[in-house]
Amino acid sequence: MARILKFPGGQEAPKANPVPAEPAPAAIQPPMGKKIGERLLRGVWIGVVLVWPVLKWVVSIDVFIQMILMFARWDTPGSYAGWTFLAHFAVLTGLTYFVGVYRPKGL
Repeated sequence: MARILKFPGGQEAPKANPVPAEPAPAAIQPPMGKKIGERLLRGVWIGVVLVWPVLKWVVSIDVFIQMILMFARWDTPGSYAGWTFLAHFAVLTGLTYFVGVYRPKGL
């Protein structure tokens, strides 16, 4: 049988000399509008996360009511209950993604 693992003997392998690090170029400052947008989004995220346990219930109940209205008004001409339900459901899904998956930089 062949040796699969070669265990170290009494000799140490010669250590490589570390490569000197090059100085990093000056950091490029992002535009002022991007900084303000990131800070605003971070503030909104923190606010939504803090009220999320209550907000989740309120929006979920609203989506349920819209679903009941959609079923009740399905055959009514000129009623856009299906699209209204989809819009409310999209808001609930977007908020769930925003709170659960998105994480602002620096937090």
